[in-house]
Amino acid sequence: MARAIAACSLLAGCYSTGDGVSPPADRIYFPVGLALTNQSKYLAVVNSDFDLQYNAGTLATLDVGALADFVAKPCEQDSDCKDGLRCDIAGDPASGEGPSYVCVGDDNDPCLGLGLREPADRLLFPGRCHHIEPAPNLNLRHVEIGAFATDAVFLPHAVGDVDGRLFVPVRGDATLHWADIGSDGSIECGQGLNGGACDGAHRAGDDPDQENTRDLRLAPEPFGVAVDPQGKAVLVTNQTSGRVSLFSNDWEQGGSVQLQFEVGNLANRPMSAAALPTPKLVTVTGEAYPPGFLVTFRNSPEVDLIRYFEDDGSHLARPYASRANAVPITVNSVGSDSRGIAIDDSARVANEADCDQNHHATEEEYILCLRTVASTSLDVFVASRAPSSLLVGRTTPAQNALQSSEVPAFFDTVSLSQGPSRVVTGKVIVGEDAATSEPRFEPRVFVSCFDSRRVFVYDPVRRRIDTEIATGRGPHALAVDEVHGWLFVGHFTDSFIGVVSLDARYTHTYGKMLATVGEPSAPRASKWLSRSCSRRLLAALAWRRSRCYWLSAPARSKP
Repeated sequence: MARAIAACSLLAGCYSTGDGVSPPADRIYFPVGLALTNQSKYLAVVNSDFDLQYNAGTLATLDVGALADFVAKPCEQDSDCKDGLRCDIAGDPASGEGPSYVCVGDDNDPCLGLGLREPADRLLFPGRCHHIEPAPNLNLRHVEIGAFATDAVFLPHAVGDVDGRLFVPVRGDATLHWADIGSDGSIECGQGLNGGACDGAHRAGDDPDQENTRDLRLAPEPFGVAVDPQGKAVLVTNQTSGRVSLFSNDWEQGGSVQLQFEVGNLANRPMSAAALPTPKLVTVTGEAYPPGFLVTFRNSPEVDLIRYFEDDGSHLARPYASRANAVPITVNSVGSDSRGIAIDDSARVANEADCDQNHHATEEEYILCLRTVASTSLDVFVASRAPSSLLVGRTTPAQNALQSSEVPAFFDTVSLSQGPSRVVTGKVIVGEDAATSEPRFEPRVFVSCFDSRRVFVYDPVRRRIDTEIATGRGPHALAVDEVHGWLFVGHFTDSFIGVVSLDARYTHTYGKMLATVGEPSAPRASKWLSRSCSRRLLAALAWRRSRCYWLSAPARSKP
């Protein structure tokens, strides 16, 4: 056993923050988190270094505006194209290529100089065009982070040159990394004096002497992350400890992120978290509203509500959190093994907009309107694997929406293919406004199915699957770009990002891969390394201690 462990350690390169090969600055490598920043001007990409080929993971930003120069515009007819371009509705009979239904010039090139991908390669890497190199084409910037990152969430907060803050849980050193993203896409996490890697001050959760008065250290294997819209609290799930950890976020000059509290006695293996949107009534009146988070679990058919409290009344502020409520999942035959969760507040936002547009005689009438619509239910969506499905629910708030009953009641389940993983909400373009010619949008729900190489698009209004997106291997992280009408899909297994059309005005390209960012590459484990560490060895060891855990099953099954 000892010899086997030593051999496995040598082959896998057990995680260390010391010497080793630095990660490349120009690659997408096992992407696990995507987040759009600066009104979709930049895409933040979290690379996990899952196979330990390098001594760190990376956090990078890509220029989405620059990406638009490499992605052809979808069309149905010549009038959809501008600048003398025409719509490719005939294809190229000489090469056997069918119509691409994108705008092309005299060269009839749908790939804008990237070149056509071989037809056989399109089975693994959908899309007819070769990949786009992130650097220098997309002005890629990067910093080094710990290995085994798992998620990413961006909190907008435009102050000076800073546009917001990105939060990334990292399993390799059991910390919550955080970085400020500049208005120009720059990343600041103390890397300037730390060899290009985020410094210790931007890795929260591992210094109980400095961060909190409770002697707390972040539990091993942090996984999901969510941040409340008020920017006060960050919640991180710990899938092996059965706990969730609460961090405070300080926006003041020189402020930081600090671990403050742990909520225990929860069901086994909390997975993902989503923050409850803040009612506009709270932002207008300043009424007390403790931020809330909904949490899913892998081993229990339930969704829990966790509340954050600032505890400002004490002479020594000690923020804390508590399990305020829970709801069982009964719409599935099993109901456990819930993964991603997303909340859609578009109905409430529309009602609040009506309050803004109506001319109330007094401020009291305006506040009364906001108080009335604050109780508008929120739609909640959960990706479940027992069985593979999308759970559809709706919150049942208290009358003033400021109490602890904002938990969903699930009423529908939508069958999916194998391996549902992440779920996000967003909007697709469905037409144009007759008066302004501006795009008209409708809400959709996007679910990545890791094992079956699919992303499902669900229409919550008509309650049906809108389209099914064929992807490469291991689709996981998702980000919806409503400005450009794209869906970014992070392909974990083959390390690239797909750009999918979300413009339903063009039926031939809707839900199809328009471009690929980063050269696809198969993981090393699929080639030879898995033969070196036997399944029997890894079953006998706790995978989080062995650091060879990534070989215990095929790479496709990990997220």
